[in-house]
Amino acid sequence: MKQLNRNIGGPAAAHHPANHTQPANQNEFCVCRVIEDCALIKIESLNKLHAAKKYMRRVALHFPGSYVVFSHRSKRVLGKVISHAAAEGGMGCTLEMKLTA
Repeated sequence: MKQLNRNIGGPAAAHHPANHTQPANQNEFCVCRVIEDCALIKIESLNKLHAAKKYMRRVALHFPGSYVVFSHRSKRVLGKVISHAAAEGGMGCTLEMKLTA
């Protein structure tokens, strides 16, 4: 039986994202949508933390869901917002914000 998880082209460490430097044209902070508490979908990439958090809050106001700001450099979540759809007949949505440093 063939091994399904074999490494093609070398050891796994060579392909691990932490072993590569960030490309010069890539912004530091990613705004991502959280899908089912484990998957991230990149929405936008910005070079300033303040701008990334502002963009995340603006998106959350229009599209209910869970969003994070992720740092490529530190590999950490630096901000999180969860928005919920308003009750039927209402306008907009409610926000639950958890923003860190």
